[in-house]
Amino acid sequence: MNTIKQLTIKNDRNQPIKSISHQDIYSLHDLLEQLNSWQNALNLLNNFFSDKQRPVNKKKIASNYYACSQIFCTFHKDFSQALQEMEKQITELRQKEKVKY
Repeated sequence: MNTIKQLTIKNDRNQPIKSISHQDIYSLHDLLEQLNSWQNALNLLNNFFSDKQRPVNKKKIASNYYACSQIFCTFHKDFSQALQEMEKQITELRQKEKVKY
């Protein structure tokens, strides 16, 4: 009887390494780029909310408040969706088949 012995590739802690495709890596990279794209808008919001100018210019605050609230609401929705997508991708990566040699 001919038996084929399969070896499992293991890491330093003697645990099997999971199979991760380039597509999985690119998918996570795309999600990271999506989150990074918010950097400029978030800096704008940070400047708006951390403006410590005295005296307070109520007209300027009132005119910018609506625009900043819309940016924040859009960011919050997109960030929540991206976070859910990232959690889904991480769960899928954790369930990937172990690499066999």
